[in-house]
Amino acid sequence: MSHFRSIRFHLIVALSILFSCFVVQASWGLSLKSTDGIKGAVSLSGHLAVLNDRSGALTIEDIVAGQPDLQFVPVPSMLTQGYQKGAIWVRFSLAAPEDSSQWLLQIERPLIEHVTLYAPTGTGSLAAVPPSSFRLEVEDETDAYSAVFRIAAPPTSTDYYIRLQSSTSITTSLNIWQKAGYEKYINVNDWIIGVLIGSILAMISANLLYYFWLRDNIFVLYILLISFSGLISIYHMGYSSEALFFLGPEFIRMFWGIVVCSYSIFLMLFLENLFEFRRYSLLVCRISHGIVLLNVAALMFAFAGRYGDVGFFVSRLQQIYLILAAIFVLYLLIIRRNFQYLLPAFAFLSVVLLASVMQLQYTGFNPLKIDSSLARLLAVGTLIHLMLLSAAVAKRARLAEHNLSKEKDRVIAMSRFAEQELTTKVRERTAELAESNASLKEEMDRRHLLEMKLRRSLASVNDALAQQRGFVALVSHEFRNPLAVILAAANNLSLSAAGDVDTVKVRAAKIRQAVERMSMLIENVLAEERLDTGQAWSFPILEIFDLNEVLDTAEAGLDDTATKRVRFVRGDEAMVKGDPNLLEIAVLNLIQNALKYSAESTVVTVQLRSDEDTVFINVMDDGIGVSETDRERIFQKYYRAAGQRINGSGLGLYISREIARQHGGDLILAAGDRSGSTFCLSLPLVKGASQS
Repeated sequence: MSHFRSIRFHLIVALSILFSCFVVQASWGLSLKSTDGIKGAVSLSGHLAVLNDRSGALTIEDIVAGQPDLQFVPVPSMLTQGYQKGAIWVRFSLAAPEDSSQWLLQIERPLIEHVTLYAPTGTGSLAAVPPSSFRLEVEDETDAYSAVFRIAAPPTSTDYYIRLQSSTSITTSLNIWQKAGYEKYINVNDWIIGVLIGSILAMISANLLYYFWLRDNIFVLYILLISFSGLISIYHMGYSSEALFFLGPEFIRMFWGIVVCSYSIFLMLFLENLFEFRRYSLLVCRISHGIVLLNVAALMFAFAGRYGDVGFFVSRLQQIYLILAAIFVLYLLIIRRNFQYLLPAFAFLSVVLLASVMQLQYTGFNPLKIDSSLARLLAVGTLIHLMLLSAAVAKRARLAEHNLSKEKDRVIAMSRFAEQELTTKVRERTAELAESNASLKEEMDRRHLLEMKLRRSLASVNDALAQQRGFVALVSHEFRNPLAVILAAANNLSLSAAGDVDTVKVRAAKIRQAVERMSMLIENVLAEERLDTGQAWSFPILEIFDLNEVLDTAEAGLDDTATKRVRFVRGDEAMVKGDPNLLEIAVLNLIQNALKYSAESTVVTVQLRSDEDTVFINVMDDGIGVSETDRERIFQKYYRAAGQRINGSGLGLYISREIARQHGGDLILAAGDRSGSTFCLSLPLVKGASQS
């Protein structure tokens, strides 16, 4: 039993010792030695306490007053507060030997926009210390980010306060230097950044040659990727004000968000092309495109100067994409055994791990308790990664050249085979064309003979048509005189003593109707002749006249019976341009058509109306109307409805519409039901014309 108790006692002691190793030991005051800060930086990690000022309204007086609700919380390592609203207050204590020189406080990751250091004065108060330039020897230069402060540490432990406020991630490490050690540190950084920039320029030149040689867009993406990778290292190591000297401090700070978003976009596009997402998985490719589009949206915020609103979002997207890309590459290597991707995968391994750790720091997590901002490690890792990746890209270029050479050989062989096939085909086609040409010549000769016969036939037809038109015109003109004599005789008969007899009146009326119908037929035939031969507009000058005059002339040309049935409704002055004789024929055709297809006891109305640009003549009757099937066909030449017993030639409506259209108007059937028909003749008005 005593042996068991002894073992238990030793076990408890061992566990206590182990637990004490893992528990963070808070040590607030940092005592500096005269040799500190020369060979290397003295980190303040483990000597810091943090207060979150979410309103950003606290002043140094509020902090020093020691209000109960303002409690500083110790942090075990570097500052990884992530994206915070408001401000962060940091407290640390320093003490140094009296004979030591002035000390330097360094912000190792100088990407915090507003940094204010409050140091004790000789009177016991705290005052803001102005920042020094990145290079201590240049005192009149203003950097975009505060990176170095000169401080004097007293022999006794004294509290210092730093106020940090930024729209980006508050992730940094605070270090103490002496001037000699800091200058050596800057010299080493100069070498690192010089080698990095020189290597990037060499890689850009090589990839430009690759692109012009192979015309592969992956080389353009790689050039953009390494360019923005270099800019990120420049920002992390504090060289942003020197590299972007042509921009002001505000623009340099805004440009950081543009650089981060652009780097994410080109990194994702490059990985997608390098590992051929589209070839192996369309789903992964679409997810990749979706994440790229989200980064493009974040880039728009960065251009608007609001990167702080989306910075956390961009960091999370990059973490998600790197995890997705890593899983996909493992799938290619392990499942599909595509070992050609081994070199680019190894090239990305270091930078992916480093970027993942840094992205965790940016979002407020530091699970590995790292006490450095990893700026130098990022630059060196970027350089090694770019060199390995350049080797992978060069290997891809060699492989592409080899494939291109094989493809050229295959194309040349196929071209030679195709040339032989083409030669054979050409010979065969030449023989076929010779036969076809002989057949074509015979066909052309035959068609030439047919063309000559057709021309002779057309000439004969044209002569016959000309003779027919001449005969029709001659007959029509010759019919006018006898018809005039017959009409005069009928009128005289009506006026004679025998004209009072009912039988004579009826027969005289029938004679006049027959003569008028014959005269109208002749006028229609002559009008058709003019329309068919294009003589409707052969007059030297077309008249401008009032359309009411045409209605007056048409009314005067009606016989007594028609005059009693037709009612004219004239309108305002309507000036038109055209041939009044043709328009009179068109109106008379409509009136005669309305009289013919309506009962003798009904009235036919001829109405003239006008609007701003057009004048309308509506001829309305109470006749039998027009059926649906005949409404468009009644305007065809010589068309007469089936079963129609009323005499007619089928020319009236056709001629009236043609006359209206040659005057720039139209003739339509506006209504045609069983209660009657309404024909509407429209003509354009002449603007600014009036009857003198």
